Amino acid sequence: MRVGIDIGGSHVGIGLIDSDKIIDTIDINLTREDRHDFFGSILRISISSINELLNRNSIDLNSIDLIGIAAPGDIRDNKIVRSDNLGLYDSDIAGKIYEYFNIPVQVRNDAKCAGLAEMKFGAMRGFNDCVFLGLGTGIGGAVFLNGDLLKNGTGFEIGHMIINKGGRQCSCGKRGCFETYASIRAFKNKVAEVLDIDNDFSGQYLRENLLDFDNPKVREVIDQFIDDLIVGISNMIDIFEPDVVCLGGSFSYYEGHRVFNELLSRIREDGRVRCSKLPKIVLAELKNDAGIIGATIE
Repeated sequence: MRVGIDIGGSHVGIGLIDSDKIIDTIDINLTREDRHDFFGSILRISISSINELLNRNSIDLNSIDLIGIAAPGDIRDNKIVRSDNLGLYDSDIAGKIYEYFNIPVQVRNDAKCAGLAEMKFGAMRGFNDCVFLGLGTGIGGAVFLNGDLLKNGTGFEIGHMIINKGGRQCSCGKRGCFETYASIRAFKNKVAEVLDIDNDFSGQYLRENLLDFDNPKVREVIDQFIDDLIVGISNMIDIFEPDVVCLGGSFSYYEGHRVFNELLSRIREDGRVRCSKLPKIVLAELKNDAGIIGATIE
């Protein structure tokens, strides 16, 4: 039995996993106060949530073989070397959790974890050449060719390819990065800006309450978001010619939503993609559980 922890900029998911199936989960939405001391908050939430999961499922700590952590950014030597979106640098959260539980802990990039889970159990199952994009606080990516995950250090930071030279400032230090235009955080911020409201709301609230296509200002933001997302997706299609592109993270909850439907329609327009064969474009089946499950895959 294993424990998976998926760390995001606004959300932490902790799950108890047996035979690659989630038995029970705890989901925590992070507050602004939590983000003031991100490392301390994540450590506290992780430890308390693991204990709660074990207690309410009557499971002994000795039954846990591994604690896996999925985190955004550059992960090396089992440490979060650099995660600009979390504000964590050279952070040994695995070591701290190991000190508390005395159980092996592994840390890997969150998008690669989610991609592995979708490849093995979810929307990319049965395909060989795949691109996974995790849209949340930032944009992470995983690429599979001939069924194998491409790995090169942190590598394949799709969110940091430039789609607008000299554009918006990114937390990585560059300007015009894909994630500054097409992440869910960027989408939220622009909607909040045109509606003149505080941007401290959830992705669910954005999706269910604020995306009014009849409001000209909001409609303009939606159209630009879709166009920017298509730029990034089309780049991945033209470079890798995948069988499928899977959109995960918070965007995986847009199934049946007009935003996703228009994305599918508009990416098929002439000139959007050079590749002669358009791949399937799907939403992640495992939703936010993908990172939790993938964190525990060895």
